[in-house]
Amino acid sequence: MSSKQDKTHKQDSEAEKNNFEDLYKRALADYHNLQKQTVKEREEFADYIKGSLIMNFLPVYENLKAAINHADKNNHDNWLQGIMYVVKQFEDVLVSNGTVIINPVNEEFNPIEHEAIKRIKTNNENENNKIAKVVQEGYKMGDRIIQAAKVEVYVHE
Repeated sequence: MSSKQDKTHKQDSEAEKNNFEDLYKRALADYHNLQKQTVKEREEFADYIKGSLIMNFLPVYENLKAAINHADKNNHDNWLQGIMYVVKQFEDVLVSNGTVIINPVNEEFNPIEHEAIKRIKTNNENENNKIAKVVQEGYKMGDRIIQAAKVEVYVHE
């Protein structure tokens, strides 16, 4: 190779190297920008979900405040009906957002969905491992248990 060809080859190699460095730097910058954009979009999505959830709960909150403000000191029946209506609204909001209420009355005890907080002795074999009482309902979304139902369970002696 002549020195002229050698010089041209080195210049081509240097240009190619610089070109690859530029491409690498651009790709790295694009990657960092994508990461920032993804974080921003996730935050915006979370804010949207929070806003949507709050919008679902606002009427329930307002009705609960109205029930308290309109409570008749002498007649609790109307007040109780109002509170029951608000509880129904809460249930509707939970269900409409994909929540399943776990209320396992007279069902077989399932340690995945239920938390036994008390054992009740029974002589009836058919009641063994059955739920005697639901102390607090549980909640799940899809296959995910959000809160296990707190229950009392029969145990055959």
